[in-house]
Amino acid sequence: MYNAVSHFQSDEIEFSEKLRKGLRSSAISVSLLTTRDLQGIYHGLAVTGAVPLSTSLPSIMVAINRSASSYPAIQESNLYCINQITSRDMEILDRFCRRDMRARRFASCSWRPGLHGLPYLETAKTSFFCRVLGTHDYGDHTVFVGRIEGIRLGDNLEPGHADPIIWINGAPARLAERQ
Repeated sequence: MYNAVSHFQSDEIEFSEKLRKGLRSSAISVSLLTTRDLQGIYHGLAVTGAVPLSTSLPSIMVAINRSASSYPAIQESNLYCINQITSRDMEILDRFCRRDMRARRFASCSWRPGLHGLPYLETAKTSFFCRVLGTHDYGDHTVFVGRIEGIRLGDNLEPGHADPIIWINGAPARLAERQ
């Protein structure tokens, strides 16, 4: 028996629940997006929608919910930094995922000002400093296309602590590096 639920053939609640369960089973990389407002105050959030777009015009696109606390700062500054985090950054990731930890997101001494004054995480595997070139609203999100203007590589990561973090089944998980 075919058990698919079409959005048009069922109620919204059933469709939404099946959609959420289906999407949660996909492993997606998780990064910390950081930005600053025009007063220089840091803002950030955990993102699973940061995707390289082009290498000939170096760019990364990221989808941000318009209700996110960092959204106005990205719009205002037209700048963001994508910090690709590793397993050693799980505690920092937790702060960026929880609203009640918003005031403590940058409490770690591992944050440094980078290109355009954007905060980058010293322990990140890579940090991409981007300037917004374009936007596209879709549903409750805005897709920001950012030109990569700077890159910082975390060259001095300890083996065993450089494995990326992925998001699957509604939680972070380690993705062990290939040997």
